[in-house]
Amino acid sequence: ALSGTRRFTVAELARIADEGRVDADWLLGTRPRERETAPAVRVEGGRPLQIVRETVRLIAEHGFHAVRVADIARACATSSAAIHYHFPGRAELLEAAVRWCMDEDTARRATHLAEADDAAAELRQLIALQTPRTAQQRRQWAVWLDLWAEAARSTAVGRLHSEYYRQWRETVTDVLRRGVGQGVFRAGIDPHAAALTLTALIDGLAT
Repeated sequence: ALSGTRRFTVAELARIADEGRVDADWLLGTRPRERETAPAVRVEGGRPLQIVRETVRLIAEHGFHAVRVADIARACATSSAAIHYHFPGRAELLEAAVRWCMDEDTARRATHLAEADDAAAELRQLIALQTPRTAQQRRQWAVWLDLWAEAARSTAVGRLHSEYYRQWRETVTDVLRRGVGQGVFRAGIDPHAAALTLTALIDGLAT
């Protein structure tokens, strides 16, 4: 990103700002000069992250194609021009929303797996994380459903879609392989095939 070959993702910028204990808007050089009579309102995580969070919420509630930039601007209490400053078009907004959901999912997955005692417990945690039983999980799945449709049309979103599922299947495959070694799963199973079957079952159930 520093060499100019790609842009930082919103999640990366938010983490850099958090590590540096600065506002993400300040980091980007986009925070307006504070007026003496009206101090600027600080947005948690910075404006780009707020935009992404509100985009995810609105997509989950209304679907991506029903959400206008004006709707996102209204939810963020800012202008459409400010939205376009950070995200030039709807494609960039969707890509950022997908990346944010992926990062959130990966972080939750890592936390829960670290708490498990063995591979069987890890697999139960993974299934619980991927099935939309809570309100938050249902909102995220609503975004994934839009993602599946867009992945067939958009090269960028399609790549993210493929990468997410590759990471997920590798995680499940590794858990199954270790479970066989621990003796908590029966010997002789094909971890790759079992991971693919489990993924298809979870996606069907969730849908």
